[in-house]
Amino acid sequence: MNLLSAVSRSRSLVLASLAFVAAARAASLPLNLSEVQDFNLVTWGNATLLNSDTEGRVAVGGNATFSSYSIGTHAAVANPTTGVLVVGGNLTAGHGSVSRGSIYVGGNYSGPGYSLNTAAGSVTASGLGNAVPFSFAAAKAAMEAKAQAYGAQAATGSSVLQWSTLTLSGMDPDVNVFNITAAQLAAASSLVINAPVGAHVLVNVSGAAVTFSNKGLSGAFSPYTTLFNFYQATSVSMSGIGVQGSILAPFANVNFQGGQMNGQLIANSFAGAAWGVGEMHHYTFANQEVPPASVPDAAGTIGLLAGGFGALAVWRRRGLSVRA
Repeated sequence: MNLLSAVSRSRSLVLASLAFVAAARAASLPLNLSEVQDFNLVTWGNATLLNSDTEGRVAVGGNATFSSYSIGTHAAVANPTTGVLVVGGNLTAGHGSVSRGSIYVGGNYSGPGYSLNTAAGSVTASGLGNAVPFSFAAAKAAMEAKAQAYGAQAATGSSVLQWSTLTLSGMDPDVNVFNITAAQLAAASSLVINAPVGAHVLVNVSGAAVTFSNKGLSGAFSPYTTLFNFYQATSVSMSGIGVQGSILAPFANVNFQGGQMNGQLIANSFAGAAWGVGEMHHYTFANQEVPPASVPDAAGTIGLLAGGFGALAVWRRRGLSVRA
């Protein structure tokens, strides 16, 4: 092989390596829901909460209606003036309670005739307009952008649908990405997720209409580190299920008619059946603050490869000089 051929092949190797590292960096987006804080349920639009409970904090950007409903029994709140129920629009409340914190309403408040707050030192304030203690606009923009970015990630694990069981298997110690369709999810009566202990799991589900109902969830994974990303959905139907993980569905109207969810839910709106909605248990997603450690450092690697490419250029010039 002559010198020019060697240089050409080395140049191709360097460029391919640069492309690989760039792709690795693109896939290193940290999974993070920090803009919604530790709220158990967040909507930009309306929410109807009936005959059930949300153990953590609730933020509703539109109008909220609840009856025979409890909020905040497991909220991690030290200060009773912290907003456990924050409503951007109007709040209409029947029988129920709000524990461990306060109620803040941007619009009008219609209560049951007694104080919903159970914590000493808590308050109920209405007519606040945009001064409620949660930025719905900022959270909405951030969650919509993250849903799209996460949905664009390449799969790192396998997904197999066989005999009505959908099995997701990953080996990455940091983040395991699975890309499935709404049709695959609906067809499965059993969802099995296997990932290393402590690893985050991202399940991207494509499709405008998602049905997440009547199926069992099992395997080796944690609800604290699992995120179901319904990044294209405008409607999500849930019933007869125990969801283990958080759901990011910022464009979707979610109808949760029965079952329970161990995780955070971010949606456009939230409702259920006339007789009630599913239970929301307070499991806060474990945010990743930095890119996964297993992904190569792109800046350092690119610098190293670029230096090598420069050395090859010098080698080429010297070789040509010698031949001349």
